[in-house]
Order: sequence, then C-alpha cells, then structure tokens
Amino acid sequence: MERLKKYVTLLFGEQLPIQERFYNFASLGGAFASVLATLACVISKVGTIGILTCIACIAFFLVAFFAYRITKKLQACIVGCLLGLNILIFPALYFTVGGIKSGMPIYFVMGLVFTVLMLDIKPMIVMLIVESIWYILVFRYSYLHPEVSDAIFVMSDEAMYLDQAMDFFVVALSTSVLVKALALCFEYQQKRTNELLKQLEELSVKDPLSGAYNRRFLLRYIESGIAKYKDTRAPLSIIMFDIDKFKRVNDDYGHLVGDDVIKGFSGVLLKSCRNYDVVARYGGEEFILVMPGASEETAYARAEQIRKRVEKASFSEEIDRPITVSGGVASYDIRYQTVEEFISIADEYLYTAKETGRNKIVWKGSQDRKESAL
Repeated sequence: MERLKKYVTLLFGEQLPIQERFYNFASLGGAFASVLATLACVISKVGTIGILTCIACIAFFLVAFFAYRITKKLQACIVGCLLGLNILIFPALYFTVGGIKSGMPIYFVMGLVFTVLMLDIKPMIVMLIVESIWYILVFRYSYLHPEVSDAIFVMSDEAMYLDQAMDFFVVALSTSVLVKALALCFEYQQKRTNELLKQLEELSVKDPLSGAYNRRFLLRYIESGIAKYKDTRAPLSIIMFDIDKFKRVNDDYGHLVGDDVIKGFSGVLLKSCRNYDVVARYGGEEFILVMPGASEETAYARAEQIRKRVEKASFSEEIDRPITVSGGVASYDIRYQTVEEFISIADEYLYTAKETGRNKIVWKGSQDRKESAL
C-alpha cells in the first residue's frame, strides 16, 4: 500500500505541473478505458479486427505514457498523443467496429475533450480545426463507402444496440472520472492558493521573529479603535512594554539568546490577551498590547499580571537571572489628535517606569508617576 501511495504521488503529486499530472492521468486513464472498450467489443462480438484494434489502442496509450517517461518532452508527447489518437486510432476503430452503426462516434467526443484540456490556446485551436476537418472527412467517407465497415463486420441489430450502450457507458464513465479528477485538482489548487495568500497576508502584517503584528498593522488597528471610540465611546486602552536591560542580555548571552527572549515574551503576551486584543512589536524590544473595550484600570491590572508572569518565566536555559519588563498604560481620550500622540502617553509612562526602578507598570493613577512629576 505504501509503495502504491508513493507511486501515485510520483505521478500525480503537487510537485508536478498540472499539465504533466493531467497527461499522466489521460494516458493511463486512456489505457484503462481502452481495456473497457475491448471488453465491450468482445461482449458485443464486433469481430477479431475490431478487438485487435482496441488492443492496439491500449498499447498506444501505454506507449504514450512511457514515451514521456523516457524523453521528458511533454509538449511533443502531448501533440503526438493527440495526433495518433484522433487521426489514427479513433478513425481505425470507427471503421473496424461497425462504423456509424456502432457506438464508436461517441469516442470522438473524448478526443476533442483531451485536445481542449491538454493544449494551450493557440495550438489547441489549430488542433481542433485539424481534428474537426478530419472527423468530417471520416464521416463523409463512411457515408459514401459504407461497404468498408460492412466488409469487416456486419453488425446485427442486437449487437448494434448492445455495442452502442456499452460504448456509451465506457465514455460516460471515463468522462465522469476525468471531470471529477479535474474538479479535485482545481479544488486542491484553490485551497493551496488560499493558504499561500493567507501566508502572504500574515507576512505583510506580522513580525517574523516574534509572531506578533508589526508596527504598520498596529497603527491601522488603533486608528480603527479610535474611530469606534468616537462613534460609541467604547474605551480603548494600550499597554507599552519594554524588556528591561535587553542590551545587556544581547551583550552577555548573544543575539540568538536575545531572539529567544523576544519570542518568549511575545508568547507570554499572546497567551495573556483576549481574542480581540492585538499584540504588536513596536520596535526592538518594545511591544504594545491593544485592549479594545478595556478601561485604564483593567488594562493596568492585565499589565501587572503579564509583568509577574514574565518575571517567573524562563526564556532560555543559558540565562541565569530573571528577565523583567516595564510598562506604561494609557487610555484614549478625545483630546488626542493622532495615534502617535496616544501612543506617546503610554511611552511617557513607560519611561517613568524605567527611570524609577524598572520591573513595574505605570499609569495615570500610579504613585511613581506622581513622584516623578514632583
């Protein structure tokens, strides 16, 4: 089973261009459909020549499959396969299994379908014109010379209807499988495209190191929160954090350990926020947590919880001392003219926290702020 799965992936996996996958499917599927057509000819008793022609059709599809495996020239193999199928194989089957009285004309539809699906626009148009003219000539010749097919096989009414019914079944089954395979392929490609678009979107708004949103997204998000505040007066608070003495961490332990601290602190923030809160890396070791609907007191309480969690956390085995953070809390006020002015209030409180001992959170109700003002 594992070997079969590996072989299926080799022939139809996403690592292959879609045109190559379809060629593999068409050649192997054509061989399988030809086996069914051969059985139909045996059951409907179309004669030895007709059965041998069906067997030749099986061989043709297998040759087409292995030709590409050997030459690796996909476009040449596609053109050769279509020409051989529509110019030689199908017309030969048409004349050897009963002509217009048989179900063979239904197979011509499959030849045209393969042409549409396997070629680009310009060669497809040329090939369709050539094939259509050729089919018209085949039908015209069989009309003028019905004795050609009759000489090979004279079909009874019972055999004629049986052959048409079985050929219709084979073509209908083959077409259904083909359409389903294409639909699944398109669905997978669409899903993969959506995943890639989502990844690109995340890359455009997120910081690659920390996994938090970047500064550009942060400013837009705060702007939307301010607009909502003006409409509903719903509170909007932010917390600006800074990792204490982060430069010393880089100097003492190296930048890789410093990166671990950034990622670890960001992880604490992400786990500590609500679904509609936003964590963003503002720059360097500075992060901002945006809390829509939260009062300044609520934001301060959350900031204290985060500060204590960081103090107890271990971000790297190489660090032998606690990592701490300082923070400043601000709530939006209609007097602020811009997003930057709003952020600057939290930044001022953060500066006060760092100037008065670090590892603390400062807001407008803090004693540290009052002492600093004095």
